[in-house]
Amino acid sequence: MTLKLTLFAPTSDGLAQLARQLPPAEESVGVSSALGCIDDLAAEIERGHPDLVVADLPRLADAELRRIEVALNDSPATSVIMLSPERSPEYLLQVMRSGVREVVPTPLANGELKVAYARQFERLIARRGSARKGRVLAFLPAKGGSGSTFLSTNLAYALASRGQRVALIDLNLHFGDAALFLSEARPATTIADLARDVSRLDPTFLESSMIEVAPNLRVLAAPDTPEGAMDVTPAAVERILAAARERFDFVLLDMSRLLDGAAVRALDQAEALYLTLQLTLPFIHDARRLLALLATLGYARDKLHVIVNRWEKGGEITSGDVQKALGTPVDLEVPNSFAAVAHAINHGVPILKSAPRDPVSKALLELADRLAPQEAGRKRGWFGLPL
Repeated sequence: MTLKLTLFAPTSDGLAQLARQLPPAEESVGVSSALGCIDDLAAEIERGHPDLVVADLPRLADAELRRIEVALNDSPATSVIMLSPERSPEYLLQVMRSGVREVVPTPLANGELKVAYARQFERLIARRGSARKGRVLAFLPAKGGSGSTFLSTNLAYALASRGQRVALIDLNLHFGDAALFLSEARPATTIADLARDVSRLDPTFLESSMIEVAPNLRVLAAPDTPEGAMDVTPAAVERILAAARERFDFVLLDMSRLLDGAAVRALDQAEALYLTLQLTLPFIHDARRLLALLATLGYARDKLHVIVNRWEKGGEITSGDVQKALGTPVDLEVPNSFAAVAHAINHGVPILKSAPRDPVSKALLELADRLAPQEAGRKRGWFGLPL
């Protein structure tokens, strides 16, 4: 199937220069070009629905970014690489929120455009139907204290207990502590170390760099200092996830609330995004804002799942209230069991080991059963734990 590539620039000279910076198009790529202003680019996206757009643009005003956002909402399968002279973090975040996938700084240097083009081209080919490898699930907190890390780490253990090979990758790059929820072992290697040496990375090297929590479960720890987050680039994240998918059946991502370039690159790989919250107004308020941002970034609503943590029957705010406020159903209710959860966290052990009969363990096993159903006839103990 032919991929549709559109090149865009304000002038014919700019368009010619842009074409010279890209590798020769493969036979499977149909190339078109367009000139003009932002309205012309938006119209081209809405009319032609290209798979990939490479656009050389000046700094855009807020109204122009909104025009691009509207066009990409109309054509959600279109990926955009934007060349821009503006490099401020605030502007790059605005561009990303409009739906643009990558921003390449100009003037061009070191083949950055060719690398970005190759990355997006491979992503499009994969999306067109190549065999999926490991399944990527991302856990995002609606706000701090939601319990997202506890749920992602303990679900990873539940899946591993079913014979699935599972990787838990801590992408809370500034203050991640997912490893502490499953093990007392101090990580010898973090994701920042791998990112600094990403050219050596392959599936075997990745697994050897992770903490072994259980026979089927490995954890890649977050950087040991907040400064280490700067080394974890979007390209490094994509390389790490590609290696993880080759090695594991499930790759669980413990995310932070900061959706920077590295986070968006990770979310692009995920088949499901689990938004975790508790039944209070601040959590619901922040969940609405996060869902709006995710929609702006082009993630389909059916990819998003809501988990209510510390749920209690008869509370003032119900899961039904959450559904009305967010416009999406609650996928899972995890009961409030403070003492058992605190004990598991304080001792660095999965709750399925420390309290296998607890209602929280039952809820986690329910989700694990949905994701990796038990084989028929396999013996199980309490709440589905393998015997």
